[in-house]
Amino acid sequence: MSDDYVAYLNECFQGEVLGEALGAALAESTSDPDHRRKWRAFEQLERETKERIRLALETQGETVREDPQQFAEAEKWANRYGAMPWDEAMAALKPVIEKYIRYFEKREAQAPADGIDVARAITRHERALLEFTVREIGGHSETSLEPIVRLLDEPPLAA
Repeated sequence: MSDDYVAYLNECFQGEVLGEALGAALAESTSDPDHRRKWRAFEQLERETKERIRLALETQGETVREDPQQFAEAEKWANRYGAMPWDEAMAALKPVIEKYIRYFEKREAQAPADGIDVARAITRHERALLEFTVREIGGHSETSLEPIVRLLDEPPLAA
């Protein structure tokens, strides 16, 4: 893997640290059991993606550490999204996720052969998050977790 691609994976790793912390904070902040369950699944997907990236980086001899700043950033995001009604939060997340998908797709197209699997996993997990928000926005709450659960190695954490 090139140094540029390793730097990209490190960037993605820190993004997953933020995402995992965001999911945890939002799950803790809601009193709605259904929303808590959904944020926990979000958190789990972020954690599993983070660990895939960690493995890819460690295979390259990299030492990977979670940046504490990501936790502070997650708290800011959680305060923002947690204060919104559920439908508004989903609508606000959708364009953010779409932006990341475009970025991940671009980087996936540039991935070296020894990085393509992790690149695809990064893009795939973000697409699952988008599908989750689209289903929630569209009133399909009962099936919204399916795209996320389909990618999980471990069952979702309990609410």
